[in-house]
Amino acid sequence: MDSVILPQVKNKCGDLTDVDNCRTMALSNAETKIFETVILRYISDAYDCDVYQFGFKKKHSTGMCTNVVKRTIDYYLRRGSYVFACFVDFQKAFARVNYWKLFSQMLEDGSDACLASLLAFWHSRQTLCVYWQGMCSEKFSVGNGTRQGGVLSPYLFTRFVRPLISAISQSKLGCNIGGLFVNLLAYADDMVLLSPSWRALQTLIKLLELWCSKLDIICITKKMSA
Repeated sequence: MDSVILPQVKNKCGDLTDVDNCRTMALSNAETKIFETVILRYISDAYDCDVYQFGFKKKHSTGMCTNVVKRTIDYYLRRGSYVFACFVDFQKAFARVNYWKLFSQMLEDGSDACLASLLAFWHSRQTLCVYWQGMCSEKFSVGNGTRQGGVLSPYLFTRFVRPLISAISQSKLGCNIGGLFVNLLAYADDMVLLSPSWRALQTLIKLLELWCSKLDIICITKKMSA
C-alpha cells in the first residue's frame, strides 16, 4: 500500500533546505488502516517492563508519568536523600525504528513467526512518495521508521524500545521504593532516569548509551539535562 509523506516545518524561521528543520507525517490509505487494525488485535502483548512506559497506553498520560516522577522524588527528599535525574530525548526516534531489528526482537521473544513474517513482508514492500507545495515525487521504498498516525505505529515503537527499558529497569540501580526500582520512566520517546546517587546515575546513562547504540537511536545531547 502507498502512503504520502508531508514535510512539516519544525521552526518557521529555520532553513527549509535543512532536513533537520523538517518533520514528516505519513498518511495511510483506508486499506492500510483496516489491515493494521486487524493485525494489531493479534500482536498486542505485555511484559513486566511495560509498567515503565506511559506512552500510547489506555488510562495513561503525560500527567500520570510526571506525577510518578514527582512522587518518587518526594519519597527520597522526605527521607533526607538526594535524587538525581537525567531527562532524555531522542532524535527523530520514530523515524529511526529499524524494521529488521524490531522483527528479530519479536521472534527472539517467542512472538508468532507467521505474524512477524507478515509484518516483515508488509513493511519491506511499502512505498512512499513526498508531497510538497502541490508537487508529488516518484514512489520509493523505505527500510525504517514508523508512520505518524499509523494504527500499528504506537505498538511498533514501544515494542522497539522495550529492550532498552527492560535493561535499565532490571539493572537494580537507581531509585527503589519498597523493592520496586523506579529508575526509568518513559512517555513514548521522552524518558527520565532517576537515582539517589550521582555514580549510579552515570552507570544508568552508560547503559542507556549502550542500548541506543544497539538500536541505532540517537540522543539529543543539547536537550538532555541532569
